[in-house]
Amino acid sequence: MRVYRLSPQAEQTLAGIIGWTIDHFGVEQAIKYKDQLISRLTRLAAGELPQGRLCSVLLAGARKAPDLQYYREGRHYIVFRNADEGLWVVDFVHGCRDLEAVIQSLPSLR
Repeated sequence: MRVYRLSPQAEQTLAGIIGWTIDHFGVEQAIKYKDQLISRLTRLAAGELPQGRLCSVLLAGARKAPDLQYYREGRHYIVFRNADEGLWVVDFVHGCRDLEAVIQSLPSLR
């Protein structure tokens, strides 16, 4: 069975999401939202549909990210690499942010 792994950045962002949600909506909602995100990661890693979209469609010009995908879950985009051994979660990006700019700023694309 394929699994997912969080990058250090994704772990930090997820902790921030949980903390912010606790502060604004309470512990119960934070647990519910975290479980929602983790459930989606598990389903993405298992190959269940729907799957993510390629990030390269967001990038103009020669900058491409053929192995980078994204999936919108709740208020966040999950940015990840889908490999044979599993899912590598690069980061979680809030929906109000410019997803294209965030993807272009990733170190692997510079």
